[in-house]
Amino acid sequence: MPKLFNILTLLVLTLSLEVFAQRHSELEFAGIPFGATRETVIEELMKMGYDTFDQGGHIQVPVFKFGELPVQVDFIFNKNDKFYAFEIRTGRVEEARRGKAIEAVDYMSEQFTLKYGKPSGDPAVNELTLRAGRNIYQEWYGVKALNAATSVIQQGYKFFAMGVVEHRTLAKEAVTVKKVKEQPSVVPVF
Repeated sequence: MPKLFNILTLLVLTLSLEVFAQRHSELEFAGIPFGATRETVIEELMKMGYDTFDQGGHIQVPVFKFGELPVQVDFIFNKNDKFYAFEIRTGRVEEARRGKAIEAVDYMSEQFTLKYGKPSGDPAVNELTLRAGRNIYQEWYGVKALNAATSVIQQGYKFFAMGVVEHRTLAKEAVTVKKVKEQPSVVPVF
């Protein structure tokens, strides 16, 4: 009986650690946690061997390996210079190949499902229902701190897949005001 109890305890502990690890991994992208500073994001990306371009409000990686899909990634920062969102985008294809954009967003959605759990519903668009602008493919509401969605974008006669994940709290974070310590006067009093 004690052996059975020990085995059950070990099994419950292992499952608990797996759930904790899954929840913790939701709050990062490519090993970079949400809330990291701009410098930290650049350092981590350089360690992974990626070229980065500072685009003001975001850091861009033009060629990022997202599983089997080569994408462009933008790491977006809030007013406090903390990483709060990312966008992943495929290359643009012409109208005759718009099915490739659907395949790409489907693959992207599968990867989001592996990381964030079950989406809120079935895919909302297909090749025949695409319209100009953003066509939301799937959304994930099961992650408490994040907004996540995949879309197919049509701009003119070009199509591409895009995935966006945003940390809700960091997106709304107010600008922190640093208190300035009063310095003793260095001007002579006479």
